Amino acid sequence: MMKRPSFARDYGFSAAMTARDVQSQARLDVLFEELRELFSGAGNKPPVVLMGGSDPHIAIRRASANISARVTIDAENGLYVFCELDRTAGIVLATASEERLIDEIVAHLSAGDDDLVPRTIDSAVGILVGQTMEDVERKLILQTLRHCSGNLTHTAFMLGISLTALCSKLAVYFPDTAKGLSKRATGVARSTEGDRR
Repeated sequence: MMKRPSFARDYGFSAAMTARDVQSQARLDVLFEELRELFSGAGNKPPVVLMGGSDPHIAIRRASANISARVTIDAENGLYVFCELDRTAGIVLATASEERLIDEIVAHLSAGDDDLVPRTIDSAVGILVGQTMEDVERKLILQTLRHCSGNLTHTAFMLGISLTALCSKLAVYFPDTAKGLSKRATGVARSTEGDRR
């Protein structure tokens, strides 16, 4: 008995792999552009390099020009994977969040380059010039809430304020949902007190 060629099956598998590779490369391209823009004021060369080929990744280098970390995309689950290469106990982070990944890259680079942090902070503060304190506070609270995926307790902790204070601020920003927020804050506060007893 003669076997039929498995060309169609192999072709379908190959096409799916190619589509996934193209999507990964496109995501890395977008991330690279964001990082290049973020570090555009950090000296002559940005600390990130986009590497193509069979193993596409973003190489991250410190001021010494040595590659200290890399970002890839896991082929199975599509998560960004950040690996430190220059430490014995290198950090490995797998995340779907570009924001979390960029935070980790900034922390990694700032640990070895004292000039990078002030430039990044100065550029962030420069954006805030001309805005009122209320506007800045509102944006910080809402961005932190977004970063914490709506988790009020985690947001309050990150901001260093009480949950009640956070809910009061949100009640001012969103008066229509203020009743629901105050009920959630009261319920969380009561359950926390019950845990302490």
